[in-house]
Order: sequence, then structure tokens, then C-alpha cells
Amino acid sequence: MWEVVAGDSYDPGDPGNGAEEQLILRGSEEEARRVYADSVAEAAERGHAYVTLRCGGGDVERWPQRTGWTV
Repeated sequence: MWEVVAGDSYDPGDPGNGAEEQLILRGSEEEARRVYADSVAEAAERGHAYVTLRCGGGDVERWPQRTGWTV
């Protein structure tokens, strides 16, 4: 099962405080990829901290992309 999830930070000034996730869609891969692309395009405007495309509980794609850099 494919899902698109958006996360909204509890405190936008401190992302370490976590985020509340909201399910945008649960459906087919084709529909989920379309909704994911649309959601990413609107994410910053809507104030989402992240948008994730998942399949079977695992993350497939995520906006913004994780860079792998650590401090």
C-alpha cells in the first residue's frame, strides 16, 4: 500500500521538537506518485516540514532530500 504523508513541525523554529504527520493519500503507486509530486510542489507554501512517499511502511522518497551531511 502506497501512502503520501506530510509533516508539520510543532515548532517551526526548532525542528528538533518533532512534527505531526497527516496522511494525504493511501492508494495505488501511480496515484501516490502523482499526489506526492503535487504535494512537494506546494509543501513550502503550505508550511510542511516534509513530505514523504511510503510503500509498505518504508520511505521511498522524501522532500526535502536528506543530504547525509552531519555536523
